[in-house]
Amino acid sequence: MLLPLEPDDVVVLVNEWGTAPRVEAGEAAQAYPPVSLVVPPDTVRFDDAALTGIADLLHPVFAAPSSAERVRLMDDLLARAGTTVRLALADDQVTAEWRPADRSDSLLVAALRTLHDMLVERGLDAIGTCDADACVDVWIDRPRGRPRRYCSDTCSGRARVTAFRRRRREERP
Repeated sequence: MLLPLEPDDVVVLVNEWGTAPRVEAGEAAQAYPPVSLVVPPDTVRFDDAALTGIADLLHPVFAAPSSAERVRLMDDLLARAGTTVRLALADDQVTAEWRPADRSDSLLVAALRTLHDMLVERGLDAIGTCDADACVDVWIDRPRGRPRRYCSDTCSGRARVTAFRRRRREERP
């Protein structure tokens, strides 16, 4: 059975292998992290090129300018992978088994299942890209009170400092 990825693993996949996040962070020439960081041991073997391809398919879902576009992109990727969902019964519990048409799409479908679960449970604003200047990293929001806007505390802190300095400059006569 194909299980969803952990939300943090989807974020790592897109931010560490995605072309746009690596270029924006100045990491395009750096080595990739170990594949085992995001690939479950029971899946097909993936190399860096395959992970980059998957990450580049997923990044636009996070960066979609509207809810309608986000849903359309997700639906297109599910169709592209030939995803089917089958119901199963185990210990009197109904579960949904997501299956790609080809095993080589198993990681993509596992990531899409994670995003699907996040969007259904938390809403269409549960995923996104960093609002900081010069950052296109993705994030998945965890319920914490207010909505998330930045990929990390580092980007959030930099944005606060930049805003503070801008206000100070504007206050000077």
